[in-house]
Amino acid sequence: MSGKMSIERRIFFLMLLTGLACFAAFEAVSFLGMYDVQEHAIESGREMGTSASAFAEEITDEQAQKRFALMAEEKARGVNNEIGRLREDANLLAKTMTQILTHREMYPPRELPLGGEVPIRSKEPYLFFIPALRESGGIADVLPEARIAANAADNLALWTQSYDDGYEMTCFYASERGYIISADVMVEGKEFVEFFDTWYSPSFDPRERPWYQEIKATGRSVFTDVYVGVEGYPCISCVAPYYDENGFAGMAGISNNIATLYRQISINTIGDRGVNFILNEKGEVILSSEKEGLLAASATPKDFQKYGETSLALEAACMTRGLSDVARITMGGREYYLAYAPIPDVGWSFGTLIERDVVVQPARDAKSYLLSRAEDFSASLQSFFWENFLRTAVLLLALLAVLFFVSRKISDRFVRPILVLTAGVREIAGGNLDKKLDVRTGDEIETLADSFNQMTDELKSYIENLAKTTAAKERIETELTVAAHIQAGILPKEFPARSEIDLFASMKPAKEVGGDFYDFYFLDERHLMVTVADVSDKGVPASLFMVVAKTLLKDCALTLGSAERLPMIVAQTNDRLAEANDEGMFVTVFTGVLDVENGEFVYVNAGHNPPLLRRNGAFEFLPTAKSPMLGVMEGMVFQAERLTLSPGDMLFLYTDGVTEAMNEKRELFGEERLRETLSAQPETSSAAEILAAVKDAVDIHANGAEPNDDITVLGVTYKG
Repeated sequence: MSGKMSIERRIFFLMLLTGLACFAAFEAVSFLGMYDVQEHAIESGREMGTSASAFAEEITDEQAQKRFALMAEEKARGVNNEIGRLREDANLLAKTMTQILTHREMYPPRELPLGGEVPIRSKEPYLFFIPALRESGGIADVLPEARIAANAADNLALWTQSYDDGYEMTCFYASERGYIISADVMVEGKEFVEFFDTWYSPSFDPRERPWYQEIKATGRSVFTDVYVGVEGYPCISCVAPYYDENGFAGMAGISNNIATLYRQISINTIGDRGVNFILNEKGEVILSSEKEGLLAASATPKDFQKYGETSLALEAACMTRGLSDVARITMGGREYYLAYAPIPDVGWSFGTLIERDVVVQPARDAKSYLLSRAEDFSASLQSFFWENFLRTAVLLLALLAVLFFVSRKISDRFVRPILVLTAGVREIAGGNLDKKLDVRTGDEIETLADSFNQMTDELKSYIENLAKTTAAKERIETELTVAAHIQAGILPKEFPARSEIDLFASMKPAKEVGGDFYDFYFLDERHLMVTVADVSDKGVPASLFMVVAKTLLKDCALTLGSAERLPMIVAQTNDRLAEANDEGMFVTVFTGVLDVENGEFVYVNAGHNPPLLRRNGAFEFLPTAKSPMLGVMEGMVFQAERLTLSPGDMLFLYTDGVTEAMNEKRELFGEERLRETLSAQPETSSAAEILAAVKDAVDIHANGAEPNDDITVLGVTYKG
């Protein structure tokens, strides 16, 4: 028997060889299966990223066109309403004068002040005789009728009161007999009507104007083209005929400063690169939100129907025909959206233009982000594949060692369980991770089976957790990125190009989004409002509260619109913030209104850091805050302070992120270091250069340390 192999040894070698074969098969199947899963997942991720990004750009394009079409229709409707109101008011004025002149017996003579001979206040009706009537000596002949017609003065005063303050306009009657009854609304700051030399020139005679002749011949109300009146402002007039018992007796009219129409179109809802404009029936730009450039209004306008850019010329022709559309045009090698809608009452057309790249850029950014995340996922999956392969190989070597040492003793009990185990392993290797190996031998085979069960559970759990974790992380990062873009977008980036001031500002959040903000805007032509504020806390809650505070403050400021009402503006903002402030957040605010003509600066410091004022070459801190923070409780009273800036004086506003910036030794930047940094800058430096110097000083002090708080600065130099 010495030359023969025993059954036990045969079973041992059989078991050993079978085990080796099974383990080798498991390793091969696992390797190939996981490799296929990896390649499929990588390819699917790339295809999904490409498809999602293409879909996002397509949807963005479609939604943008719908939004631009609605905006164009809304703007056109608003301008048309202004035009329609002029026509309706002019007709009503004409009916009033017709009633008076056809029933003279019902109206007593009335005296009005003579324009040009006595001071006339804004909105005060007055009587004026044209030069031709004065030279002919016929004033005495028309004076009785003029005194009867003066009964319409109350209507003129009523109509001037119904129009918004701050915009020049005139309500008037121009008689066929050579007298004018008028009430003029002067611009804010002018108390008396100014009578120009042109009014006394022999050539000044409204009866010779083409539109006067047109309504006399047709008997219908008409609109004039946009023109510059003798008062010096561009305007549009609507005039209507009135009559006496003998027929045509003159015209009633309203001349309105086109600033009201400009206000309708200048509010831009599509980003700071969009242009709103109005095209007249000749294809010429007569009003535009763009001060310079191709679509800016010009003293010598061009007919865009004949302009060299073919796509723009075609759309301009459609606009002059009163059509509505959203088109994609090409100008200067770039693609734009052009949305337009008609203004039917005057035959004009409103248009809004924006570069297509501005609209679809977020979708393209999302595409790049998705593709980048797909590549990251591919690299992560490959790393997981090789790590798992090595872990499996180590585990198999350990199992083989155990098999070798115990196979002799349990060979008779080992054969059947190993077959069961082999079958289960093959099923798991085929991808069925829910498979459970049921082996009850009470020895290492059972332990091996349990290990496989545990391994499949952990592998399944790991894959599920990996998918969930990756999806959650991508969603959070995407939302924070979008929030940061939105927050940056609501802060003004276009600084006013005014000769009286030099203004610059910047904000750097400590996290993806922050709670600081700055703002500036003109309440009117001469009053600039500036604001720097700091919301308690940081991150997303602070950024949301910041948006609310900024919006409420600007809304109250534009509604009340006066430096004298600044405490009321801040108080109303505080009440509205505190009313729904369930989270107990608050905001410190420094806000003020600068009169760019005389340098008067009215400000309210609501719990904020005291700003610095440069005067005579050195910066000093203004007095500390005297008013409470905003959002704490309703009914708070805020106190306004005043100072007068001289040419060359500069205000520097900031948040505590500047003075509380720390270095590695936890030393604060501090107020004194800030004052010394500012005072060291030449007086000839611009606001942008001074702010850059402060930022460099803070960065040097921090020496690469992460900021603890948002850093916001704003500087304005008064030039006079």
